[in-house]
Amino acid sequence: MKLKMSKSTRRIAVIVNYGCILMILVFFGIGKYEGWSAPLVAGAIAAAIVAVVSFILLHMGTRLWKLVHTKVDKLDEREVQITHESLRNSYAIFTVISLLVLMCIALLAGRDDSFLMFIFASLLYLAHTLPSSIIAWTEREI
Repeated sequence: MKLKMSKSTRRIAVIVNYGCILMILVFFGIGKYEGWSAPLVAGAIAAAIVAVVSFILLHMGTRLWKLVHTKVDKLDEREVQITHESLRNSYAIFTVISLLVLMCIALLAGRDDSFLMFIFASLLYLAHTLPSSIIAWTEREI
């Protein structure tokens, strides 16, 4: 059975889900570097439970997970357009966030690590050229 959610409810669920993931990371970071306490463990467990429940309701209940993981030949034209646009935007956002995290790690390493910055620049280049490289690699004619 497909769960019906309004756009605003889905947006709230996305914020709650990612907020819980961020809270888990914060709790884990504090626990790792400052020591684990009972309230910290309880907070991490509560955030994990809410993250799982919101994932199940949002992604599984609405069947959005299935939509974005279905092979293209099994989708209609509208679904192909929706998933293409969502994948394009999500990978662009993921790339920027991942590279910013890597850059912060490089800067917070406490030393001038030019190799980490070179890795950052190389991954930035890869992120921008990989889609067209895949087309160049796979398509007979362009």
